[in-house]
Amino acid sequence: MDEKGSEMALEQATHPVESVGDDKIDRTLIKSYLRKVDLHLLPLSFALYFLSVIDRNNIGNAKVAGMDTHLGLHGNQFNWIVSAFFFTYIFCEVPSNIMLKKFGARIWLPFLAICWSILVACLAAAKSYASLIVVRVLLGIFEAGYVPGFIYMTSFWYTKRQQAPRIALFFSAGVFAGIWAGPLAARLEQINGKLMGYQYIFIIEAAMTVGVAILMLLFLQNYPQTARFLTEKEREVALRMLEADRALSPKANYSTRQVLKALSDWTVWAYAIIFWAAATGGATQAIFGPTLISSMGYKATRAQVLSAVPSACGFVSQIISMALPRIYPRFSIWIMLFSACACVFYAIIATVENDHVRFTFLCLSNFALSPNMPLVSVWMSHNVLGVTKKGVASACTVMLGGIAGLIGSHIYRDQDAPQFRFGHIFVSVCNAVIFLIAFALNIYFRLENRRRDRNNEELDAQTLTSEQIEDLCDNRPDHRYTW
Repeated sequence: MDEKGSEMALEQATHPVESVGDDKIDRTLIKSYLRKVDLHLLPLSFALYFLSVIDRNNIGNAKVAGMDTHLGLHGNQFNWIVSAFFFTYIFCEVPSNIMLKKFGARIWLPFLAICWSILVACLAAAKSYASLIVVRVLLGIFEAGYVPGFIYMTSFWYTKRQQAPRIALFFSAGVFAGIWAGPLAARLEQINGKLMGYQYIFIIEAAMTVGVAILMLLFLQNYPQTARFLTEKEREVALRMLEADRALSPKANYSTRQVLKALSDWTVWAYAIIFWAAATGGATQAIFGPTLISSMGYKATRAQVLSAVPSACGFVSQIISMALPRIYPRFSIWIMLFSACACVFYAIIATVENDHVRFTFLCLSNFALSPNMPLVSVWMSHNVLGVTKKGVASACTVMLGGIAGLIGSHIYRDQDAPQFRFGHIFVSVCNAVIFLIAFALNIYFRLENRRRDRNNEELDAQTLTSEQIEDLCDNRPDHRYTW
């Protein structure tokens, strides 16, 4: 197979509807299937991720609302409270995806949400630095599994082409949360009651999460094979479509061999490092956005509200990123473009002193850095095969995002105010790292595809069992990488 043949194979792989057949009835059934699946999966998943981002980051809003003064926090104690969340978040993502495979998304994801919302409410009752640390550590355990769990879950329902815009939409909920977190916190802290304003932020936002988790428990289904909302004809044609695209099957067993393959595959860690570097900018803006803006001379309540503007810019760019792989399905190119822009924009913020210019480029920076997390997640999902390997790879990718939060909690330090140059330069360097790794993966995948084409490598399904084919993962000879 030559280079032109590779392009044709890629086109076929990214247009799975056509692979089912040209029959008009099949096309109608697939559209009906996607419409029903989107309605049952996406709104609740979007809403719960929106609330999970608010729940993990409302500690920053609570600080601006007076929590640090009320509890007598000093020095770097707030930074350690923020980072405590990520000590457990980092290590619980892979185990959580294994538990999701065991219990199913319908039970596991709402369970995680109810547990973390209870802990968010407990933050309102915290009376000391130590109690805040303990609650944040426990919070990280349960929030860890939601993002990799959603990415893993969609692999059972959608083809790779269908999965891309939906993952981008999902991640946009996190940036959308940044738009509303500040104004919502500003309104909640003004409630006149027996509690401090910041305590109402924790309690009411936690209650919202419980409500959505209960709805997810009622309406979410685990797999298309068992979904009650599908007709038999919709299920039949959808399963043919998913099989043609090598989507994940719930019948596949957990494989220790695939776990080891995922952990020893350098490309999995390359995706993870890109996600880490991209998440560093996103996490720091989500938590420290109000602080950065208040350091530009804006009052506390106005800083809460203005923090929505950079987040709105990021939300717009993530929505745009949903369409980019369809226009030009080369993930590495888009990632390099956005990371180069973010690198330059953060460098400008670090060097100029005019507050209006800094705020403008803070908005532009969020626009540039926000698409890379969904883009690299979809890229990884396209290229990694094998049920267990994909689950572990997804968890590893998001796990390093947790490390971004851990490190990012300490790069915007009080002693660096009001310019915070160290933090801005750090994020700029992270985006330079993204550019270099995406470039390296681009070269590697193109060379590997050419090697397989040159050797005429194809899968011999006659001599291999289905289990052996599954364990080949993305080393199957007929697999070609998307670069």
